[in-house]
Amino acid sequence: MDSAKKIRKSPKLKQDVEIKMTPRTVRDRENSDPDYRIERRITPRLPKRKNDVYVNQKTSFVGQLNKCKSLLLSEKEIHIHGLGAAVNTAVNLALQLKSFYMNTITLEATTSTVDLIDDHHSLSTGHSVENRRNSAIHIKLAQVLA
Repeated sequence: MDSAKKIRKSPKLKQDVEIKMTPRTVRDRENSDPDYRIERRITPRLPKRKNDVYVNQKTSFVGQLNKCKSLLLSEKEIHIHGLGAAVNTAVNLALQLKSFYMNTITLEATTSTVDLIDDHHSLSTGHSVENRRNSAIHIKLAQVLA
């Protein structure tokens, strides 16, 4: 049987159906090459300040929440930054902090688009560069002065 084809039983038709499994995109085709690899360049960031928190999906949510709480004890405002899939986590983090501090902090959110660069390396096709864009959010949390 060809590696690009797969036969399975269709539950509705009660007969064999041939499904052709071929790579859908150039990226999928290149990923099947064992000598192919993608290197993502470092994400461009603003110069990190003491009150900046860069949210990601790898760090635990509770850890990021505790970091923000400790920063809010010493700083009047903090900035939470989220990129791509971490946008939802950044928004959730800001809303949890607002709830925890019983609405004594204000939120200001701005969105942006970040240009990212991926390097594609392959022995067969050589080196290529892919430019792509990703959504980002920047949330400023400031303590309300009474």
